[in-house]
Amino acid sequence: MNVEFINDAYTVDELRLPMVHFKSDEKEICVIFVHGMCQTIIDNYFAIVCGNILAKNKIGFLYAHNRGYSIENDILKKDGTYQRGGCMYEIFEDCLLDIDLAIQQAKKLGYKKIILMGHSYGCNKVIYYYYKKRPNILGLILASAPDMLGSHFSVQDDYKDLLEEAEENIKNNEPKKLLYKMIEEYMYMSSGTYYNWYHEHSSLDNLPVIRNPEKWEQFESIDVPILTFSGENETDNYLHLDLLKAKAINCRNFKYDYIKGTNHFYKDKEKEVGKLILNWIKDFKIS
Repeated sequence: MNVEFINDAYTVDELRLPMVHFKSDEKEICVIFVHGMCQTIIDNYFAIVCGNILAKNKIGFLYAHNRGYSIENDILKKDGTYQRGGCMYEIFEDCLLDIDLAIQQAKKLGYKKIILMGHSYGCNKVIYYYYKKRPNILGLILASAPDMLGSHFSVQDDYKDLLEEAEENIKNNEPKKLLYKMIEEYMYMSSGTYYNWYHEHSSLDNLPVIRNPEKWEQFESIDVPILTFSGENETDNYLHLDLLKAKAINCRNFKYDYIKGTNHFYKDKEKEVGKLILNWIKDFKIS
């Protein structure tokens, strides 16, 4: 495994974000991987397998941690101080800075062409990035793309109360104050993050599968090839890829697949996912 760890990359707001580079012998194409909620490369074994497969086939793979890695962490800044970060403090729009850094790093490594890949919540980030930045990239890979707002509202019955609590804390200049209870019985979240993610006009609401409005403004803006897939055993939120295809009205090359017998992290089907990505890149002769 020809892998290097990159620990000297800083965002424009001076946060050091670690990256893991699966080296390719050629520098033609690099897939930049944007992880989901709270994740790290240690959690995403399938990403390691995919990185290996692609690198062996002369395609680089850059696992780019963003400021939402882990539930909570202290991120080193250029001046030697630390900023409290992690998923529970993350503001969605800051993903633009993190993906900017990853693209810059890929170019610094010598790669000529970029594919952005998101997993889970990372899919919402790469969609938003494309919508806002219109980068010169070859395509998007969306692995287990979620309806973040729709799925949350369907399981969090008291979300309106939590929004009110979050808004009140923000008004009191306490955006980092944690809400009184765990979100989805999974993690505590700061008031600033909860309101940023789940208010009515959130930028995060770019895959509204459950609500399914007529217009999907961010998603409709994508005019590069898309590959999307989900595990067959995932919840219903992830199993409407035909709807995504219908809403990708400006994408002429759209491929979707369901990975049989596996879950959100593609357990026991990691190699199948890696080969699916590799074949997609080859089949479409993206150039």
